[in-house]
Amino acid sequence: QYVDLFLPTNYKDSKNDTTETNSHSQSNDPHKKTSVRGTVFFVHGGAWGSGQPWMYRLVAPMFLKLNFAVVIVGYRTYPDAPTIDDQCGDVRLAWDKCEHVLNELVVPIRSRNNDDDDGWVGNVIMGHSSGAHVALLMLVDMIGEQMKDFSSARPSNSLNNNYTKATNHTDKKYPWAPNYFIGLSGPYDISYHFDYEAGRGVEQISPMKPICGNSRENFHKASPVKRLLSLLGEQREETIAISSTIQQLTPPILLVHGIEDNIVPFTATADAGRLLRSCGLKQCDEIYLEDTSHQDVIMHIMLGGPAKDLVLDWLMQTSRRETITQLQSRL
Repeated sequence: QYVDLFLPTNYKDSKNDTTETNSHSQSNDPHKKTSVRGTVFFVHGGAWGSGQPWMYRLVAPMFLKLNFAVVIVGYRTYPDAPTIDDQCGDVRLAWDKCEHVLNELVVPIRSRNNDDDDGWVGNVIMGHSSGAHVALLMLVDMIGEQMKDFSSARPSNSLNNNYTKATNHTDKKYPWAPNYFIGLSGPYDISYHFDYEAGRGVEQISPMKPICGNSRENFHKASPVKRLLSLLGEQREETIAISSTIQQLTPPILLVHGIEDNIVPFTATADAGRLLRSCGLKQCDEIYLEDTSHQDVIMHIMLGGPAKDLVLDWLMQTSRRETITQLQSRL
């Protein structure tokens, strides 16, 4: 399991509290850390059975230019990872490890003159294709952990906690919480996608069937939206309270899909968006791109194109709204 970490070319002197540019992402001076607007945590695709982080390194440049740290996550693929929970566990391990690594290397950037256009944005979980499925499954499991805490007491550290958007962050630890989720061309309902693969005649050779459990019952368990719905079902007696908790714990979500995708149909995103909103999420947006195939979306992110521009616009606009909302809540 490998993780590629990229840092923008600036550093902050922790002694003098100043930010400078540097031709190298890291400095030998232990007091100097890279100032970032957040971190992009990217989970690659590959039909659950292939893919390596180095294949997706070009995801990094567009975010590095905006002063984000970028993590390209590696994880075991089938059959080395025999179940989808093993893959999800690998990605979660990378997430947990990154908290400690980033705390040593980076600090949240401070905006100049309270201008949010160059200030802290937050941490983004992003995945493409099967990577979007695994990443969303991890996020749902994180929400499930917090919901269990809610059953006994109000969660003390929500996934989308307010302090991570502070423009004058003073905590010594890097604020490591998922503030946004962006899914690109993802299959979020495994049972539905199995039927689609059967229609293409590839269901028996695709790694999806064995890694997701070989049965309809297990396909439902391996589907992140169905897993979230099952969490709600387990706590029906507290429906109103749980719905409110879901809104607090779940970051804004963006789902992107190409209309001409013949690997994962765009209806996968449409159905996922509808079901996620039915769970009470405060923001779940969808973007559909005409004349765009499955691989086109990730190529846009890496090399430039409509998907890149629309994703960045959504991220920055959502960040501004989150900041305004939090400032108003403090009044």
